[in-house]
Amino acid sequence: MQYFNNILTVEAGWMIEQGMMTSENYRQLSTRGDIQVVRRGCRNTPALVAYESLPERFKKQIDAKINVYKAAKVNMIEQHIVHSAEASAFFDGYMLEGDRHLPVDKRREYYADAIVLDAIHSIIVERNGKRHTLSHRGSARNWDELADSAQNLDRRQYPHMLPANPRSLERKYKLYKKEGYASLIHKAYINSSKNAGKVIDDNQVSALAMLMSDPRNLDNAQVARIYNTLAAQMKWKKITASTVAVWRTKLDDEIYARRHGSAAYQNNKAMQVKRRPPQYPLYYWTIDGWDVELMYQKTEIDKNSHSITTYHNRPTVIVVLDPCCKYPVGYAIGDHETPELIKEALRNAARHTESLFGRMYRTAQLQSDNYAISLMLPLYRGMADKATPARKGNAKAKIIEPWFKYLNKKYCQLQINWSGYGVTSKKENQPNADFLNRYRHNFPDYEGVCAQIVMSIEAERAELHDKYMALWNDMPEENRFPLSVEQYLLMFGATTDKRHLLQGNGITVTIGGKRHSYDCFNPSFRKHASVRWEVRYDPDDLSRVLAVSEDESLQYELEEKYIQPMALIERTEGDSEQLQRVLRFNMEQERRITEQMCDYSDKAAELLSEHSKELDTLQKLLIVDSNGQHKDQRNRARLKDGYTGHDATGTEDDELLDEY
Repeated sequence: MQYFNNILTVEAGWMIEQGMMTSENYRQLSTRGDIQVVRRGCRNTPALVAYESLPERFKKQIDAKINVYKAAKVNMIEQHIVHSAEASAFFDGYMLEGDRHLPVDKRREYYADAIVLDAIHSIIVERNGKRHTLSHRGSARNWDELADSAQNLDRRQYPHMLPANPRSLERKYKLYKKEGYASLIHKAYINSSKNAGKVIDDNQVSALAMLMSDPRNLDNAQVARIYNTLAAQMKWKKITASTVAVWRTKLDDEIYARRHGSAAYQNNKAMQVKRRPPQYPLYYWTIDGWDVELMYQKTEIDKNSHSITTYHNRPTVIVVLDPCCKYPVGYAIGDHETPELIKEALRNAARHTESLFGRMYRTAQLQSDNYAISLMLPLYRGMADKATPARKGNAKAKIIEPWFKYLNKKYCQLQINWSGYGVTSKKENQPNADFLNRYRHNFPDYEGVCAQIVMSIEAERAELHDKYMALWNDMPEENRFPLSVEQYLLMFGATTDKRHLLQGNGITVTIGGKRHSYDCFNPSFRKHASVRWEVRYDPDDLSRVLAVSEDESLQYELEEKYIQPMALIERTEGDSEQLQRVLRFNMEQERRITEQMCDYSDKAAELLSEHSKELDTLQKLLIVDSNGQHKDQRNRARLKDGYTGHDATGTEDDELLDEY
């Protein structure tokens, strides 16, 4: 229902949909002229029939469903509403102070105000045309009708807040036509800077910002009190704690770093980098320590010789994690974090790669924290192609932290000696203290809690083993970084307290109270018999050691000497092969020495032969030089030939030649 050319009309399609008439009824009535069709139907435009021209039987059916006159008043505006992309863009893009947009509900409200006022304008132009103005005598009646129609619009579809009073609506309309979309925005948004409080001067803002950013983290009331003391001297208006709260929110980005520190600002305010885990194993490792949430009991003797047992002790585990599938490739357990414990975790990682892939490997990149970084960095660089310590205070860079939480929940929480989550966790998530005290005597000792940790990590390894190996098999060969036994022992090898000389039977060292003999099949090793060697060994594999000179310029991998039985009857498989290996080495060594000495002899004989001819001539004949001297030339020949005798017979020379 709507007015069309000031005629109250009903949509023909609506009457057919409601079952008041059929399509055939409508065709016959319109053809005979029994109803007045004021607008023919076409695409997207429904046919309109004058309500008063309808037969009474149709009017009664319509009146039973709807109040035609009231509905027509609503539709008088609604039929003129046209959505405006220009109005939508204006309110969506309108900027307030502080880089803020209008709230979304206000944007919808102001947009609805605009399109309804545009519709009212269309109605006024349609009714009055160029012959009348808004000051016409009938304008008051028109504004009453327009205000009533506007208030009857469906607010869910058109959430406008135009005034219901006709005179107020008229003033709103006139202001809108004069100033445009901006006239619809409430002054509280336009003047938001003035409504933010009594602090508007740059000096006032600076003073307030310094107080709010104080590292002692003063509360709003304290800031207001100190500020008002200054305000009294500067003749500024005083403020309240509520004003401080408004400005604290407004300046939060500027004052945050001074209040909480640069690390907190980087973690919580600065733009973060989004990263993805590596695609293959050994591309990236991260290492960190964790105070495991498992308690153990420890008995000690105090200064009064009394035995005291404590139950709150927690071990520390250093974990080397491969993030490609969160595989714990290495770990070591101790009572606290130390450089040696970190070294042990990396050693475990190297040995574990050997058990997985058949030989030891390094990682392409190793990330660590900055604990003892100057001491540990050479080790990190030896274990990785690139060592990249995380920036100080950047906890988010270490993805291993969430993994510790995962392990804590999956394995540790099920144990009777579980100590709970971190200190910042909610109290209701922590274990019952009464329960822990009741069963503290059942807590394991240090060896027992280490067994719990080993069980958890080995369970994770077993669960991820197949996936990790599948990824390794797909990994490009050129991106693998082997770790030689020499590199491994140089970085992780334990040492004895002594340095050792090479003897005929190799190098003999005492490890764990037991003597071990080592030797090397590299021929050049025996050329350094005067070097005092430091022996580096793996306590878990004493079959190979590394001999290192004091300045580490000489490094030789040694193997433990094979023990041959004295009695032939006691020989076993492999004894003969090992014996032949030594004999072949000695024969080859003798051959090299013999060839070298022959080479020395040939060169020396050739040298002596050349110079002996000159010496013999000067000894037999008295031939002087241009200065009339003979002995000077003879003596020079003797020195050149290495002659040191004093007689004229040449006996000592003959003996020297015979020796060669």
